[in-house]
Amino acid sequence: MPAAPVFDPNVDVTPGFNEREPDTCKASGLQYLLGQPSTVFDTMTLPGPLRVIAPHEVYDQEEYRSNRIDVRINAAGAITSIGCG
Repeated sequence: MPAAPVFDPNVDVTPGFNEREPDTCKASGLQYLLGQPSTVFDTMTLPGPLRVIAPHEVYDQEEYRSNRIDVRINAAGAITSIGCG
């Protein structure tokens, strides 16, 4: 009989907030777009849904979706970060 998994209370297993979580939305392959205008996504086929987050925009963390690509932009519309969320 296999041993039961060991629970370590010091390990953060919160989905989406752990840097070691797998790249479920394939954002790592889009990092070359940093600094580009967010309109580059208008003509791209993406592996999942896209959410563009403007500066100071309020968005719901409770609505986390691991397959969604979150793109943060600055006031000029340039991409500042790309991740999952």
